[in-house]
Amino acid sequence: MSLADDLLSRFGAQPKQKKQQIMRTLDRMLKDQIWIPNEGPQTEAYFSRADLLLYGGQAGGGKTDLIVGLALNAHKRVGIFRQQVGELKGLIDRMDQVLLQAGRKPVSRSANQWTGADGAKIEFGHLEKSGAHKSWQGRDHDLKCFDEASQIAPHKILYVMSWLRSAIPGQHCRTVLASNPPMGGEGDYLLEWFGPWVDPMHRLYGTVKPGELLWAVFESEGEDIRTIWCDGPEPQMINGRLRTPRSRSFIPAGLGNNPFLGEDYRAQLDSMPEPLRTALLTGDFLAGRSDHARQVIPADWIVAAQARWLGARHRHGESHWRRRRMLSLGVDVAQGGADSTTLAPLMEGNVFGTITRAKGVDTRDGPAVGGMVVQMMRDSCAVAVDMTGGWGGGARLHLENNHIPVTGMVASQGSNAVTRDSRIGFANRRAEWWWRFREALDPKSGDGVALPPGARLAAELAAPRWKLLGRKILIESKDDIRARLGRSTDEADAVIMAWAARFEADTRALGHGSGPELEAEPYTDPHDYL
Repeated sequence: MSLADDLLSRFGAQPKQKKQQIMRTLDRMLKDQIWIPNEGPQTEAYFSRADLLLYGGQAGGGKTDLIVGLALNAHKRVGIFRQQVGELKGLIDRMDQVLLQAGRKPVSRSANQWTGADGAKIEFGHLEKSGAHKSWQGRDHDLKCFDEASQIAPHKILYVMSWLRSAIPGQHCRTVLASNPPMGGEGDYLLEWFGPWVDPMHRLYGTVKPGELLWAVFESEGEDIRTIWCDGPEPQMINGRLRTPRSRSFIPAGLGNNPFLGEDYRAQLDSMPEPLRTALLTGDFLAGRSDHARQVIPADWIVAAQARWLGARHRHGESHWRRRRMLSLGVDVAQGGADSTTLAPLMEGNVFGTITRAKGVDTRDGPAVGGMVVQMMRDSCAVAVDMTGGWGGGARLHLENNHIPVTGMVASQGSNAVTRDSRIGFANRRAEWWWRFREALDPKSGDGVALPPGARLAAELAAPRWKLLGRKILIESKDDIRARLGRSTDEADAVIMAWAARFEADTRALGHGSGPELEAEPYTDPHDYL
């Protein structure tokens, strides 16, 4: 039973005099309401007490209207955000339509804001450019709405949310994420933030109802943000700090809940290609997780490599990889930074061992990183340390002073290598290393690489994108990935370096390699063989 049905059933059971009193009260309440929600999920969302609400799923569920209604009716200081500035137009057009119907002045297009007669203020912003979120520092709102939230980087949303507050006693403060399901990997954070409702792999999935409140805190691990679910709203100790959980909820809505959109719009959605059609029509938050057109490593190849590792564990036990000879150890260094120092061991048979991480603040100098390496390495394996930018210099010096040979990996160095299936070259060593690992994961390669399970590693390996620069492949830089996703690719980079170190030291075992370099041929699009 919906909230509206419940209220109507209770209303019908009241005596006549009580009904009249209720109707007079409702008339007074609705007199100043500029907008009224549709019956069903939109009403549920309008009255939700969640501090952080995800609303939507299917296309046509009235997401924009919910934002407009909440902003005009229920809040005094509002910030409404889209990814790109051009995307604000449709939202502002809809708000103007509602305002003009109510006899109110429209939004100021020059200032991208609206001010009501009672002093209420609505601001519109976009967050696409690097650092755009920081311009909203210190700007208080009691309602922050992110329309099509799956397109906005999570670290930008969290930053803007930091100033969700009000000096008005009793004013409800909340954040609303209005969104269709994520597409192409971007927006996958919604599955983590709202896993109990949208992720079938979550331990709470199937046990909670739409609109039900759950309690959680965000916990940072360097640049990563994860959710810790709590039993209730009471303050509790989490990782040595007293934290106050905030409520979250998800309310699904779709085309069937919007009486203003008919069969023509459904037919339009039906004509969309997969997986867009399924994602928009069903609201399935997993349906649209397709690869980006320029994604370096296809997600299916990563999943297959992790499945091989799990298969070996099932057959030979948890420590199956430890019984193999260690060939190389990739070391991604973060001395005192927000990233993590990460070690990835590559074993005989192209099996990677469990990845080890330590916070940058705990590995502030060369001896600290060197100690991690000495503790993990064995079998006189090759040690590959990231020297790009000089971060790994202290670790390399410490290891070499202790008679441990180190291969310094400098991603910006030039490369004379070419791809296995064509004569296209690489813009630098980073592009060569990543593409070589892509070639190794290709099911046609026969290399049978096995990767340890983990959503983090899978996401990082799937993150980089490539483009052609002249006649050479260029892989997106680590800094560019960090700016786009709000996190670094520490685990993936350690894996890539471990593979590259073995690749350079043992070309015979890999069946291809740096070997005699071939001159790059004229332009051929790598899409021809992807």
